[in-house]
Amino acid sequence: MHYCIPSAINNFEGKPRRVGFELEFADLDLEEVTDILCKTLNGSVQSSNPAESRVFVEGIGEFTVELDWRFAKETAKERAKQHAFEYGENSADDHFMIWLTKLASVVVPIEIVCPPIAISDLSVLDNMVLALRTAGAKGTEESLWYAFGVHINPEIADDDPDNIMRILKAYGICQEWLLKTHQVDPIRRVTPYIDLFPKSYINALIEYKGKISWAKLIESYLEFNPTRNRALDVLPLFKYVDKDLICERLNDPRIKARPTFHYRMPNCEIEKDNWFLYNSWNVWCVIEYLAQNDQLLTQLETEWQTYNQALINIKPAPWFSVLDEIYQNLLSV
Repeated sequence: MHYCIPSAINNFEGKPRRVGFELEFADLDLEEVTDILCKTLNGSVQSSNPAESRVFVEGIGEFTVELDWRFAKETAKERAKQHAFEYGENSADDHFMIWLTKLASVVVPIEIVCPPIAISDLSVLDNMVLALRTAGAKGTEESLWYAFGVHINPEIADDDPDNIMRILKAYGICQEWLLKTHQVDPIRRVTPYIDLFPKSYINALIEYKGKISWAKLIESYLEFNPTRNRALDVLPLFKYVDKDLICERLNDPRIKARPTFHYRMPNCEIEKDNWFLYNSWNVWCVIEYLAQNDQLLTQLETEWQTYNQALINIKPAPWFSVLDEIYQNLLSV
């Protein structure tokens, strides 16, 4: 297997596009993970404390290894807000929130935040993943407690809001297919972090005709998605484009401005022998392929609207087979 190369290989500055990965796992301690990074990537420890270490790798950049204490605590907090909104402040306890509270006392995952790496060089991460697996790292499927994921942060190819809108359209059409193809863990599905775009937003994107401004694109997004809790979180990009607007509307210091998408859907399956980061990345490339093909994107927009106008849909979505074919073709290149 290999890392698929999308058609847009340069970023909006004309430089080779880069991708950052974040992966969550358990059953190794901070010191073990730091040591593995140093050995497999020929890195050196720049700083270290009981909760975080930083490893510098010549020619690549700085990796952060941290204990993700926020994983359970913030998930429980977000779930509590959602539960109160849906069922009222005085409703019965949310059993999932109780489960998450117990999780916080049982396991604190490790998170590796990789620096942005050129798409053509992503295979440098394979030895790191292999060494972590050999050392005993465990991912999503190892335990009911382990609802861990992989986050992908691909740089934008250009700063034209029309092209960003095409990515959002393509993702919206693909999102149910993505759940199937990634085989997203059921426990992760009920966490708030990877919620899907509402269908009303996808339809609004499809209905919009003509060129779109950044202001219109951002305002429309915020109308339907005033939250970080999306499997495709575009707020870091929008804060990079218009910091004042995002701070005014959301005022959330966790939103970090950067010219990237933030894609959270894939499981971390690091315990599986055949799993590497390209498994997650190659599925993302289907979105990019669709966004770059106007005729096909228009066809699937029509199919999506027709299918979702029906009150009941028994047959599978007709565009799934098209996306399957795109995916297989990308893998065969």
